Amino acid sequence: QHFEAPSLTLVPGFIEPHIHGFGGFDVMDATEESMKAICRTLAKHGTTSFLPTTVSAPEDLLTAAVERLSALIPRQFDGAQPLGIHLEGPFINTDKRGTHQSANLRKPDAALLSKWMLESRGQIRLLTMAPELDGARVVSRVAQSSGIVVGMGHSDASYAETISAVNEGMHYAVHTFNAMRPLSHRDAGIVGAVLSDDRVFAEIIADGIHVAPEVVRIFSKAKGAARIILATDATSATGMPDGQYSLGTGQVQVRGGVCRDAEGRLAGSTLTQDRALRNLLQWTNLQVQEALMSLTVNPARALSLEGRGR
Repeated sequence: QHFEAPSLTLVPGFIEPHIHGFGGFDVMDATEESMKAICRTLAKHGTTSFLPTTVSAPEDLLTAAVERLSALIPRQFDGAQPLGIHLEGPFINTDKRGTHQSANLRKPDAALLSKWMLESRGQIRLLTMAPELDGARVVSRVAQSSGIVVGMGHSDASYAETISAVNEGMHYAVHTFNAMRPLSHRDAGIVGAVLSDDRVFAEIIADGIHVAPEVVRIFSKAKGAARIILATDATSATGMPDGQYSLGTGQVQVRGGVCRDAEGRLAGSTLTQDRALRNLLQWTNLQVQEALMSLTVNPARALSLEGRGR
């Protein structure tokens, strides 16, 4: 077919590596109904492929969610297509857990990851883990040997610990600045390593809430157009009115479009990728073709997604 759209710009479909839900549906529902709804509504915002993202949960519940999601991912859905599972936790630092419930966190466990890999039928594509935890190096090797990208996140790692992890293949950072040891002029920490190491692809939540616009501008200068990934961390509240919504096994309260848990901590977002793109263009000096990389070619490269992003 031939389409004429002289006032529009044709771009590759956006790739979303980090999303917990949309339109009132949570990823960990892991039902055909919820996946259909998420796929359909994501596509309205330019997102054509995504990684349904879990949160830390009791082992039996997380195992069941992984198993059900793995059965859904190979199916063809109207709209966006799920490409694999993003396991966010439970191998994260208690001190930087964010909205993840402390009772659901685990020390990095290669046997447990291997179990989830088996239950997922090879559908796990991204694992968020704190690289400073005991056992993280072993888990990282197991994951990478099976083609799983290991993302550094929910971490209190020092600069040296982070660089060591990068040297061992952890080239991905999850929602940079959020749930990370803060950057200081005397203690660069994980944020300093992520910003300064050109090997690292780095997510950022460009909603003006998780990260201030001025800091997004600094981030863009540090990482450059070829290493930025615009992730949303969106919850089931996205596209919905204020109220109470599910996030994994917990609940979030949304006021003014901002998601918080019962303890008042930020708990995901209501951001969409098209809005994140507009924000990035407004807050930085990036040109349209450069900013588009953060939604297309960059996540495709970071996650080794063949045939995507161009």
